[in-house]
Amino acid sequence: MIVWGRASSVNVQKVLWAMAELGLPFEHRIVGGKYGGLDGQDFARLTPVRRVPVLQDGDLSLWESHAILRHLARREGKLGGSESVVDMWMEFGSTTLQPPFIAVFWQRVRMLPADRDEKAMATNLGALKSALAMLGAGLADGRAYIGGAEFSVADIALGSLFHRILDLFPDILSATPHVAAWQARIASQPGYQTYIATSYDELKVTS
Repeated sequence: MIVWGRASSVNVQKVLWAMAELGLPFEHRIVGGKYGGLDGQDFARLTPVRRVPVLQDGDLSLWESHAILRHLARREGKLGGSESVVDMWMEFGSTTLQPPFIAVFWQRVRMLPADRDEKAMATNLGALKSALAMLGAGLADGRAYIGGAEFSVADIALGSLFHRILDLFPDILSATPHVAAWQARIASQPGYQTYIATSYDELKVTS
């Protein structure tokens, strides 16, 4: 299999983490961002949206990180957990948790201080904290992982955001102890250490 995308993309990181947890051999082709390549013929024939990640699995080409995660879980018969619950929390990630995280990350990392919109920053930080509270309520029943007792692709889909969330806001989980405990649990996974807990310096705007 071939994974296309730059390793500094959080959505690409989700796929790389899943591949690691499943023990799947793959080739990693680095494209996107400063590396370019999204308009190259080899990449363009794989997806009409010209975004990463893309997974090539034989003759099948898939884009959208959560679709790729679901494919890998079904393909290997692992990391699926309770499928409906896993799907629900992955959709929560797409609609509720990741959007304010991306907005805050963009303001804090991808923009110079003089260009930041502090009002938008405050609004999106509030939305992020609200999403974390919802996640905490979902974990309050004592489950070890988002989908239940088993580590699943839902933990990967949401958990991939947390290295950067905590790097930007070290105390943000103080109000959500269930989320803090879950995050500490998933952070011990080898794939998290290899692909998530990494530098994003190449994304920082300094001038």
